[in-house]
Amino acid sequence: MTAHRRSFAAPAAPGRAGKRHGERGQILPMTAIALIAVVALVGVAADMGYFFDYRRRMQTGADGAAMAGAEQLRRDANDAQVQPAAFSAAASNGFTDGVGGAQVIVNHPPSGGFYAGNDRFVEAIVKQPRPTIFMSILGFQSASVGTRAVAGAQDSPNCIYALHPTANHAFNTTGSASVSAACGVIVDSSSGSAMNSSGSAGVTATSIAVTGNTAGCCYSPTPTTGVPPEPDPLAGRAAPTVGGCDYVSKSVSSATAVLTPGVYCNGITISGGSSNVTFMPGTYILNGGGFSVSGGGTINGAGVTFYNTGGGAYGYKPVSISGGTMGTLSAPTSGAMEGMLFFQDRSITSGSTNAITGGSTLSLEGAIYFPTTPLTFTGGSSGSTGCSILVASTISFTGPSSLTAACTDFANGSPIKKVALAE
Repeated sequence: MTAHRRSFAAPAAPGRAGKRHGERGQILPMTAIALIAVVALVGVAADMGYFFDYRRRMQTGADGAAMAGAEQLRRDANDAQVQPAAFSAAASNGFTDGVGGAQVIVNHPPSGGFYAGNDRFVEAIVKQPRPTIFMSILGFQSASVGTRAVAGAQDSPNCIYALHPTANHAFNTTGSASVSAACGVIVDSSSGSAMNSSGSAGVTATSIAVTGNTAGCCYSPTPTTGVPPEPDPLAGRAAPTVGGCDYVSKSVSSATAVLTPGVYCNGITISGGSSNVTFMPGTYILNGGGFSVSGGGTINGAGVTFYNTGGGAYGYKPVSISGGTMGTLSAPTSGAMEGMLFFQDRSITSGSTNAITGGSTLSLEGAIYFPTTPLTFTGGSSGSTGCSILVASTISFTGPSSLTAACTDFANGSPIKKVALAE
């Protein structure tokens, strides 16, 4: 008889079977927890992206508010108008103080940061609570979003402005004239030949912007044309008060003299190669008669401003300084006339051309400002001084001229400012 063998599987141990069932039972809650964590992370990421995008919009509002406040401050230094200008700019960008929980704070001077306490700068802070999208599931219904900006007037990189809106050759170089400017050139004329260079003349600057077009050659860099005209950069500078005559028809001929500030009716005339005139610091108001220096001679004055106006029986006459004149004239380094060397009355709408020939022997430091009358200028080496700024209706160069806007000697830098974000 053949024997049959049967195989029997050994029964599983009771403990191991229970463990497997327990592991299977843990998978579902662990998966649920993991999914909740993933959803939470996705929600946080989505909300953070939303807040980041909204903060960028809010930054635009803060930047606009700070810039508008600083621009108002630059125009007339009237602190009472700084906040309204800033609030208006913030509102135009969608952030009105007190609306929708938005809070717009304008501080002049800034309350914090690098420019804290500096009254040349304006700070704008924008805050607003924003509802969450996904984080509300976790109990976070809203979050506060905020941003900040600081703006102020800083030295402009430009130092030559031809302001006439339509003149041909509003900026003109002829013959052997060459302009080397370590600064920018602005020409507001819309003429097809607003900027002209002929003969062997040439213009080198850090930038050249022309509203119209150019004629001639030899510009470096190539001018940018068709740009919007820029306003008078010194329009906000207050003119001095003109009082009664302190001196009438002051004339120095081949003599040594010391002149003091005051109102010079019928102007100041200096002539003769042996004349040596010193101007004491202050403002010289030329009420008619202009300012004329001829025949060589020497003139010196530190901290001086010549305000050229016209009135009474004397009539307006331009400024005229001929070649061969020696010496140094520099503008005040502080005070109401800081940076202003020659300042023409803006109400003068016509008159002869102002002619200033510096040459290598006369140094001029400060702004030469003839906003409504022409200027013929030969700077020579006067640009070796720290600050050479020309602002006139039209400007014609007749000889080598070097200019720079590095006005480091003045308490507030260049008299020409631009508003820019600082923080």
